[in-house]
Amino acid sequence: MSMPSQQDRVIRVFISSTFRDMHAERDYLVKFVFPQLRRLCEARGVTWGEVDLRWGVTDEEAAEGKVLPICIEEAERTCYGGGEA
Repeated sequence: MSMPSQQDRVIRVFISSTFRDMHAERDYLVKFVFPQLRRLCEARGVTWGEVDLRWGVTDEEAAEGKVLPICIEEAERTCYGGGEA
């Protein structure tokens, strides 16, 4: 049995809530919790990545009704390991 490659050892977390609520909770995760988890993962040879769509959906995309498709695509990438962390 072979050891998993670094590419196989990825944790990718998708943060989901409406864009109008939970700002304090999401900020706390990003500023305090995720950096600790990233350090723990790196010490064990695991790549850590988080997706918070507050960073990636533009006003133009929202106005064009693209928020849901973008969220679904990112959630699928997170669940099924597609793309980069």
